[in-house]
Amino acid sequence: MGQRPPALLALRSVATTAAVWVVVGVPVAGAIAALRVSLWVIASLPEMAICAIVLGAMQGVWFYLVGLRSKPEGDSLVWLGLFSGGFLGVLGFPPVFSRTGIIAARTTVAVFLLAAIVGGLAAGLVSARVLATPLRGHSLKSGWRVVIGSLIVLTAIDYHFYWPGTAERIAVSEVSRQEITDLAPGNARGSAWAGCYQYQGQFPLGTGGERGQLRVVQTDGMLKVEQWGEAHPFLGGVDRNGRFRFGAEINSGQDTFRVVWQGKFYGNSFEFKKRVTLVNGASNLGATQLTGTAQLTPCYN
Repeated sequence: MGQRPPALLALRSVATTAAVWVVVGVPVAGAIAALRVSLWVIASLPEMAICAIVLGAMQGVWFYLVGLRSKPEGDSLVWLGLFSGGFLGVLGFPPVFSRTGIIAARTTVAVFLLAAIVGGLAAGLVSARVLATPLRGHSLKSGWRVVIGSLIVLTAIDYHFYWPGTAERIAVSEVSRQEITDLAPGNARGSAWAGCYQYQGQFPLGTGGERGQLRVVQTDGMLKVEQWGEAHPFLGGVDRNGRFRFGAEINSGQDTFRVVWQGKFYGNSFEFKKRVTLVNGASNLGATQLTGTAQLTPCYN
């Protein structure tokens, strides 16, 4: 039998691996993720399939470029399939998860990530076994450099385009009583950031926002912050680089609100994240986070 043309080998590698990722990787990842949230898996199947085709095609290119060197049983391709499959599984998690409409607990996110990794490992292993014979003996010297370079580029794309959306869908950690009591002064000097600030922020997934005014009193590294319309002040501290943290525990009837603000001052403005945990009796009812910015303005009174 004559040797297949390189173009045909490359096309077979890409098409076969992409198909294996859809047929093997998606069901494996979906089955594991469904143990936690089955409805999310059903709604995310189209995104999972598209992502699997892209990742599988990329792995197929790597298989073609690296091929097999000296081990006729195909061990080198199998190891490439396993390691690259697991890594591609990690990279495939943010594009799918960032398009969901849920806010997941960290345990759930860990299960989803594990599902993506195991799905990638399974797809990579099966693809390597299927392609071991057709690609035997084919190898390019630059293959490994392309693999490493592609991984760097894919990681950068993931971080730039999908990580913000992924982080927005991970439930924020609850504010403990310890966090409120351990709010110490910083090492700033003077009162450079004192004044009134108009703030505006957004809750995750476009579920609404909040705006208001804060009156900041700074005494060296100590902060006392009053929110317009609230009787209870927040206490905390600020460092000389402008990083601050202040908060309070507020009782309202049978409910207790633990509130922590943290962020950084920039001249006449600051950016912040505000975490609020509602405690009803002995039960924590979850935490919310507001992210936004504030500008120095004249005080209302």
